[in-house]
Amino acid sequence: MSSAPSRRGFTYDFSIWYCPNDDPIASRISERLRKEGFRGYAEHQDQVAGTSVVLTAVEVIEASRVAILLLSAKSLGDPWCRRVSEWNLHHSIHRRGTKMIPVYVDVTKAEGPPFLRHLNELQYQTEFFFERLLSSLRTTSRRARAATSSRAKR
Repeated sequence: MSSAPSRRGFTYDFSIWYCPNDDPIASRISERLRKEGFRGYAEHQDQVAGTSVVLTAVEVIEASRVAILLLSAKSLGDPWCRRVSEWNLHHSIHRRGTKMIPVYVDVTKAEGPPFLRHLNELQYQTEFFFERLLSSLRTTSRRARAATSSRAKR
């Protein structure tokens, strides 16, 4: 994990959080985003052996412009996945940091945690999933650049 900030103060354009059972989907999403030029962190792929999982999660959440939460039947029942989702939400609200995109995989929004239902979501199985995800990341990137340039003018 690199600690040097890149694009507009964030080390990562995205971080993706998921249950190990969802690794094939997380890999597909991460590879596609990286191919499009986004810099990212995939939870179970980019962890460094011998480091604290908790401290790494907190550092990555703070260093990511967008958090992608994969929500599947397995992850919804997993205490660690719930905790990471809550940490991302806390950072998003209280620190005005990371934006969150819940991605539902074979479950509905109604089955997801109530604390995430206020967020606009994506359904992985839809025809336009990648198009919408890329658009969301690009929109967030443009907003971050605009906010940075307006602060620089002051």
